[in-house]
Amino acid sequence: MTDIELILGKAREKSEGFGELYGRKETADDFLKVTYAQLYEDTPDGTVGERDAWVKRQPEYIEAISRKRDAYAKWKEAETYMKIVFAEAEVWRTKCANERGMDRAHR
Repeated sequence: MTDIELILGKAREKSEGFGELYGRKETADDFLKVTYAQLYEDTPDGTVGERDAWVKRQPEYIEAISRKRDAYAKWKEAETYMKIVFAEAEVWRTKCANERGMDRAHR
């Protein structure tokens, strides 16, 4: 198996769950906003700052924050992995081009 086949094999293997990770990342913000809005309706009377602080102390909101954090972390990990794979492929392409250039120079 050549270097590029190994690199592309790793990329194919890892990329299977990217759509789901992307979807979770994209919906995490909306879920957080909806959770905030639902909790804000139930806040005790007070100033806007007091009501905001009350919402942010609620377990449902804290859970939504954790969900968003986890979704973004998993997506960023997958995205970074793919960038590394693309860089490896580019290094391979450059190496092959250099080798072809050296071959031509020796003719």
